[in-house]
Amino acid sequence: MGSGRRPVARTPETSEDTSRRKRLKVTRPAIAAVTIAIVIGLLVGADNLPTTPSAEIANSAIDVASFPTGALAGQPAPEVILSLFEGSEFVLSEHFADDGRPLVLNLWASWCIPCRREIPEFSRAAEANPAVAFVGAAVEDAYEPAEAFAAEVGAGYPMGIDERLTVEDGYPFVGLPATYLIGSDGNVVRQIHGLLDAAALQAFIDHDFGT
Repeated sequence: MGSGRRPVARTPETSEDTSRRKRLKVTRPAIAAVTIAIVIGLLVGADNLPTTPSAEIANSAIDVASFPTGALAGQPAPEVILSLFEGSEFVLSEHFADDGRPLVLNLWASWCIPCRREIPEFSRAAEANPAVAFVGAAVEDAYEPAEAFAAEVGAGYPMGIDERLTVEDGYPFVGLPATYLIGSDGNVVRQIHGLLDAAALQAFIDHDFGT
């Protein structure tokens, strides 16, 4: 990935924005701790950890038809504007106008341990599904560490950072990673919180996009 960076127009930060950023700094360690606990459960198979849908995804056959679709399912996908690390910009509305493929939107961060494991799995899924577009959005992160992380994991699809907070404001998530499937009609099909491997993601793609 190139390191050229395209300037992004910014609006002055309000007191509300400042307050929110302070809250994020406080809550990020707690979110990371929960995420690490889930990963440990996946790796060691600890029976004493709570079982959640996201903790089961990478380790068991998925009943996709009965898996929750999430609060945004069926609604128009909020606009996404990402500063891609190769120097251009990803705009969701432009993607559907110019490309039109359904989209897998993956939320990650450089400090997210499970994301390091998940992104190579998504790269395999992206290679196996050329009729589906993929994009990775770094959230609650800074540009330099996010760019370095993206270069290190070597994703097989565009990666960028949510500098304008379009993803953070429009796509709810509890911990990372989180994934949104958006249909070719521009509507959200499903949101998934937690680690996905390539096989699990493929099951959702086949069911939700009819590939």
